[in-house]
Amino acid sequence: MAVGDSRVTNYDTIADKYDRRYTLHRYDGIRDTILSFLGSAERSAILEVGCGTGHWLQVMSGRARIVAGMDVSANMLSRAREAAPLASIVRARAEQLPWRAAAFDRIVCVNALHHFTDREGFFAEARRILESGGGLLTIGLDPHTERDEWWVYDFFPETRAIDRARFVPVRIIRGEITKAGFAWAESFETDRLETQFSLRDAFPNGVERAFTSQLTVLTDAEFGAGLARMRDAGDDVRLTADLRLYATLGWLS
Repeated sequence: MAVGDSRVTNYDTIADKYDRRYTLHRYDGIRDTILSFLGSAERSAILEVGCGTGHWLQVMSGRARIVAGMDVSANMLSRAREAAPLASIVRARAEQLPWRAAAFDRIVCVNALHHFTDREGFFAEARRILESGGGLLTIGLDPHTERDEWWVYDFFPETRAIDRARFVPVRIIRGEITKAGFAWAESFETDRLETQFSLRDAFPNGVERAFTSQLTVLTDAEFGAGLARMRDAGDDVRLTADLRLYATLGWLS
């Protein structure tokens, strides 16, 4: 099934500013979920699909004999090589994973699934390259729960509809994973990002599109209108976020 929104983020243009998010949010829940998913014993081979700048590859370093990262953006991968120098870095598409069957025992995909052109194609590929008893972990937003509050949605209202189009409910993800041949799947809330800060403190030089992919896909007019709303609110306006991230696990028998 293809993603339901035609707006696509060009990560090559924002790679140098992408890691700004890790200075504003800790993502402890995601980190703990990944480490729990990998387990305490050394794994044989781990793959992160959509590894970006290598932040999570760094976390997984030393957890397997082989740690590999894959992304479609050359600029993001250049940073991933610096962040995780021991990882095997490959440029490829999630729907056509360039590895033999049963090459990995764990696959991780964090905040990337909504960018893939064919989720079901990716799940089929993940099943193919996982060995018997292997597992797949995906993590992302589910804006369909109507539980999230975010200053990005408030000042740039088009982003809410964009997210509803490109993210699917976790129940659909579970169904697509089992359809791909996984024995079973489960979902749970893995992290909750609650922050409040002033515009002046968080963005002394102004909000940049690279802060989050939601802003990168706006038209110039939409982005400009959102900046105007922020200027009207004043530098001391409080930017609030209360976002929930959900993990979905798929296991092979």
